[in-house]
Amino acid sequence: MTKGHLHRLRAISAAGAVVLLAAACGTTSSSNTSSKTTASGLKVGPGVDLATKTITIGNIAALSGPAAALGVPALAGAETAIKAINAAGGVAGFKLKLVVHDAAYVPQNAVTAFNGMEGSVAMIQNFGSPTTEAILPAVKADHILVQPLSWDSAWDNQPNLAPLGTPYAYDVANGLDYLVKVKHLGTKVGIIYQDDAYGADGLRGFKVAVKDDGLTDVAEASYADTDTTFTAEVQKMKAAGAQIVVLTSLPSASGPIVGTAATLGYDPTYLFQGPAWLEQLITKTGALGAPATPIAGALAKSTYVMGFATPWGNSAAPGMAAMLAAVKKYAPKQIPSVYFEWTWVQTHLAAAILAKAIADKDLTRQGILNARLNLGKFNTGGLAPALDYTAALGPPSTKSIINRIDPSVLGFLKPVASGYQGAGAAGLL
Repeated sequence: MTKGHLHRLRAISAAGAVVLLAAACGTTSSSNTSSKTTASGLKVGPGVDLATKTITIGNIAALSGPAAALGVPALAGAETAIKAINAAGGVAGFKLKLVVHDAAYVPQNAVTAFNGMEGSVAMIQNFGSPTTEAILPAVKADHILVQPLSWDSAWDNQPNLAPLGTPYAYDVANGLDYLVKVKHLGTKVGIIYQDDAYGADGLRGFKVAVKDDGLTDVAEASYADTDTTFTAEVQKMKAAGAQIVVLTSLPSASGPIVGTAATLGYDPTYLFQGPAWLEQLITKTGALGAPATPIAGALAKSTYVMGFATPWGNSAAPGMAAMLAAVKKYAPKQIPSVYFEWTWVQTHLAAAILAKAIADKDLTRQGILNARLNLGKFNTGGLAPALDYTAALGPPSTKSIINRIDPSVLGFLKPVASGYQGAGAAGLL
């Protein structure tokens, strides 16, 4: 991979890294415990403006830093969903709006962003495992609901979090089970993982799969999210004879890892954790037909991607047509992106939680938390794994979407299995 292309993967960002929209005002105060009851009996708390019938959602984004290539389309998905929801009448007559702050995937920045917005928002969307881990103590203290844009299994039993999709650990366990038992691609496995909460959860699933599927763990290597060279990690996998290499990484690392391996004449089967993937790994713009990257051929040989969202354009997904119509209307320049797709679903989930809180006549912090705990089944339109929120908590899904990279199709991912659950997943419960 060229230095120029790696730079683009690291530095894709939106104009204006920090976007602070007007905070809700009127009937609420900055106190996280303040509430008011309307004449109709609806209790409201911070982030709810009865004068304008607006509910404000905070969004702690990653518009710069090592995850920017993921964070930019993720924010676009949320913004497009809000435009579509508002155009359809909003949530029980309330319009939604975002207050966005770029934390650049830095935990302390996320804490600062949280402290700056929590008094004036009804709930928050937050990008990343390390950043969610950093704000979690304050989230609990302030009794606010957060939707993490990450799939850490540590979130499964947190009542203040509303995760969507299959946790990292389950995806790795399911993916390895599929590659070994269904595709018969070898039993010698290795993992390269980011040295943080995200990587730790992928490693957890890897170890469970090794134990429960009788695999041979030949090598493990970690890296820091600021690293730019990965020769030592790749050489470790090659020397150990790893037939399957799991990458619990970001695209800014997975691209150079695959490129380094190809240079060294090493071409194992790769299993990408969902966030390791980005369309710009195949073409320079991420669009079908654009100039190919130097690693496109290596990725096309035998690379599987765990999917937190169904491949872009999948007509078998009932919700795809509505999303693509909204893209055409509100984001016509948007290229295929699983991150856009996922936050489209996540924001509709936020709307469903808020709708239940309104139906329960309680839009206070506690009322929104109660709505999340008792939402029940949520229809993702086939765009993401179905979920069922109950007070018992637990993972929103334990089954996985598995794709294989195919540079000839829109979005470059071809589904090979859906709703797959391996033997190792049971060991994670």
